[in-house]
Amino acid sequence: MASLISSTAAVSYGATLTFETLTAEAALRLRPEEDTLLRVIDGVVALRYDGDEHVLCPGGEAIVPAGFHHTLCAVSGEARIVLGFRTPRRR
Repeated sequence: MASLISSTAAVSYGATLTFETLTAEAALRLRPEEDTLLRVIDGVVALRYDGDEHVLCPGGEAIVPAGFHHTLCAVSGEARIVLGFRTPRRR
């Protein structure tokens, strides 16, 4: 039977992915040299950075630019997210 995978090379498009389960605890985070790409998989997440709070539901996405202090926490119970980290795009 032929392989369903057309290439054995890993494709990441320059991002490293990390899965996390969040609780109500919101530790301060900082990625000084990488943008943080965030997507909510399950639950509701409060993202705070640059003086604003953003509430994200499943499917919600955000980008926190490199060098910005931020916090992430579940609004109620637990929330599951996937985070990607990439070198900032030059403008």
